[in-house]
Amino acid sequence: MSNLSQFKVFGSRPQHSIFLPQVPYNLRNDCKVGRWKVGEDEYLGKEIEISIIKVSQFFGTLGKTANSFWLQLWFVPAPRCTDLPKNTVCLTYLKKRSIAQFSQKVTELMESGEPALGLFKGSFVKHSGDKGDYYSVAWDWRERETDEEISQLEQVADFMAATPKLVDLSVNLIPIDGLSPDEIELIMSSAKAQELENSALISGR
Repeated sequence: MSNLSQFKVFGSRPQHSIFLPQVPYNLRNDCKVGRWKVGEDEYLGKEIEISIIKVSQFFGTLGKTANSFWLQLWFVPAPRCTDLPKNTVCLTYLKKRSIAQFSQKVTELMESGEPALGLFKGSFVKHSGDKGDYYSVAWDWRERETDEEISQLEQVADFMAATPKLVDLSVNLIPIDGLSPDEIELIMSSAKAQELENSALISGR
């Protein structure tokens, strides 16, 4: 009798509910080329459509961007989004202009209810600066239309009702949700002082 049907190394994923991987499926927005990507070189398309399930604010260094504000977005790809694993919890980080554009869109939407009940589309907008062209992520929003999209919202609600632990252990960022402006200013001042101290040590070598 074959045991192949019982052989599992990586476990199994649910067929009709939201899947949370042990390691977050991290999607990067490459603002140098205006493309979404996974890892360093797996480029996807220029836009994604998603169902956002959690938003958090952080401060710190990520990649080559030091001592900056970050908006952490946890989301599930919308049914029409075919570039990402279906019904899988994913993660991305926004910075600078992309944060401003996202926050403005959410503020506008909140006048009519909970924005997370609908679907967000993130696409890239080109800008020109002193160092050449670059991109930021602009956001559009629409209501759910199809039965599949509405069914997914029920699955998301069931998933979040179980209070899943949405934590990214791969970064060393400081959470700033709920902190006062004075507390955030203290964190920024401390980071700046540490940056100057490190620069002085490197210069003195």
